[in-house]
Amino acid sequence: MDEKPSDPKSELAGHTRRVSSVCFSPDGRRALSGSFDRTVRLWDVAAGNLIRSFEGHTTDVNAVAFSADGRTVASCSGAVVGGENLLRLWDADTGAVIRDIAGHEAEVSAVCLDSSRARAVTCGADATVRLWDTTDGRCLRVLSGHQAWVRSIACRPGSNRAVSGSMDKTVRVWDLESGTCTGVLEGHADNVYSVALAADGIQALSASRDKTIRLWDLASGACVRVFEGHTDVVRSVRFLKGDRWALSASEDKTIRLWDVRTGRESWRGSTTGRVMSVAASPDGRRAIGGTYDRRVLLWDLPPV
Repeated sequence: MDEKPSDPKSELAGHTRRVSSVCFSPDGRRALSGSFDRTVRLWDVAAGNLIRSFEGHTTDVNAVAFSADGRTVASCSGAVVGGENLLRLWDADTGAVIRDIAGHEAEVSAVCLDSSRARAVTCGADATVRLWDTTDGRCLRVLSGHQAWVRSIACRPGSNRAVSGSMDKTVRVWDLESGTCTGVLEGHADNVYSVALAADGIQALSASRDKTIRLWDLASGACVRVFEGHTDVVRSVRFLKGDRWALSASEDKTIRLWDVRTGRESWRGSTTGRVMSVAASPDGRRAIGGTYDRRVLLWDLPPV
């Protein structure tokens, strides 16, 4: 890729500490950001305005997510030392707390919502993955096997398959119904910070401190492809556009678009701060990134 990196088109300003997590709403009109300033913010993407700030966490917000219908917001919190270690569910329209869900013994790192079955899946620094009933906050299952902090979890609504990435350098594949680990994917040379699951549930992506992204075949457990080019820790990775493309964010201050079939970089966005999280809009036209230097940034993605 020889083209000059693209600057952000706009910024959503307001956070006062690092932005740990970002995502778009299912319709792409709104976006969420979670920050170490202990707030979650809901944005109007087109107008660039803050719609609502969700406040009440007493420690760092590590991850945010929307339900599939866009009506519920989830956030997870905790800190390396102390902290509330919570999954919190909010009403997206009013900002009211629906439910606090506790049970992790340390920082909660990431969450997936499956509103079709009133379930949530979380992971944390206690080296576990947990399945929850969101109607009453019950822990339905604790999935153990990782040997270190689990930093990322990915699942698909209506599916029993989930994948997790850990600081033990592995990706694990889980059957949520039985609670069993059906695969351990090895190959990364350092901490795995982010995972993504393809819509068909057959392939997964992982991003690592070793500066690479890996594409996995979940049936065989084989690494299909290694994406190389980032020059620092890769913090976040996502599938987009029918799983034909991948979007990544790195502490090298770039976000990058990759051709999943070839592993080649096709586009690059740059900024002044380390990028901690990235997401693509449902139509694949925009990217949103959260940075270490407190910024929420929007880029226009090229037609692919």
